[in-house]
Amino acid sequence: MNNYSLLLIFSLLLVTFSCADTKKEEEETKAAVEKIEAVENELNEVSEEIEEKAEDLENSLKDLEDL
Repeated sequence: MNNYSLLLIFSLLLVTFSCADTKKEEEETKAAVEKIEAVENELNEVSEEIEEKAEDLENSLKDLEDL
């Protein structure tokens, strides 16, 4: 009976620590995903600004060619 109790306690400790590690990993993964999404949003904003400036430059170049 003593061996079963020891085995049960060991199993409970193992499960407890495994779950704690999983929660840490999930939080780290969530933080990494949020950082990636922030970078993607910033890249999209920069890309839009570049496209707008390129269009403005093309329009200016067309105006110069028309002169």
